[in-house]
Amino acid sequence: MIVKFWNPSTGSCLRTIDSGYGLCGLILPRNKYALVGTKCGTIEIVDIRSGTCIDVVKAHGGFVQSIATILDGDGFVTGNEDQEVEF
Repeated sequence: MIVKFWNPSTGSCLRTIDSGYGLCGLILPRNKYALVGTKCGTIEIVDIRSGTCIDVVKAHGGFVQSIATILDGDGFVTGNEDQEVEF
């Protein structure tokens, strides 16, 4: 699967990266990292500037269906098909 980062002002594609079977995504505050939740239950952590995946973390036993930031911006939560929420 391919993940694309877009410039919302111009509509142009800024970067394209290879990814697992991504189901959801989130750009973290300060626009340094992006998270991609995958079908195999992992979270891919992507450095936006370089376009490289810097880590893959096993988050759930099933699909990662949602990712949201914690209000203070110092973390995130994920949800999956088994209705589990991880912090």
